[in-house]
Amino acid sequence: MGLIASSFRMMYLTAYKISLESKIQWIASAKMELVASSDEIMSLGNDLDPENPAVKQLEARRDKLIVLEKKLDLQMQEYQQRLDMVNAEYQSARNAVNAGIQNSFTYNFQ
Repeated sequence: MGLIASSFRMMYLTAYKISLESKIQWIASAKMELVASSDEIMSLGNDLDPENPAVKQLEARRDKLIVLEKKLDLQMQEYQQRLDMVNAEYQSARNAVNAGIQNSFTYNFQ
């Protein structure tokens, strides 16, 4: 791959890397909100009689939040794996750029 092509590849990978990192941050933020909501639901249920139908509804909502949190965990793992692959590809493109620069500016005096 040529120097210019590798440079463009690095720019593309940088943009994709930023996109993945922002998605990971969004998921982390959403997970924090889910945990807070789940804790709030549990604290509301502690004040009620365990046989109250409202407690059962709160537990069902909490269970749904737990399932959603697990889905977010899986999504975050997928994005993290993609990010790891992008980082490896970026390093490869960076090495190609460095090699291209080295070859372009090396003079052989004989």
